[in-house]
Amino acid sequence: MKKEFYQIIDSRGRVYLPKQLKDVLELNNGDIIKWTLKDQQLQLQKVLLIEVGDQSEDALEAYVSAVLPTLSRDRQLALAAQLLKQINREDQKQ
Repeated sequence: MKKEFYQIIDSRGRVYLPKQLKDVLELNNGDIIKWTLKDQQLQLQKVLLIEVGDQSEDALEAYVSAVLPTLSRDRQLALAAQLLKQINREDQKQ
């Protein structure tokens, strides 16, 4: 199925995804997307997990944000406590 969408890039370089496209790709707020550029073609893909090799801060933050809603409240609180504990340790070192 081929569909074409035309968008204007705004002054900040942003492009908004049309609702029809988001519906077809089943994209929702907070979903992770992957952009791939090859041979002057840009591909957009919804991903559920970040590739194992990508350990950038942006990729890890996106992964945690995507996983967080799937955890129980107790696990979310335990993770938050663990993060705060780590931050406090790093602050004490400085």
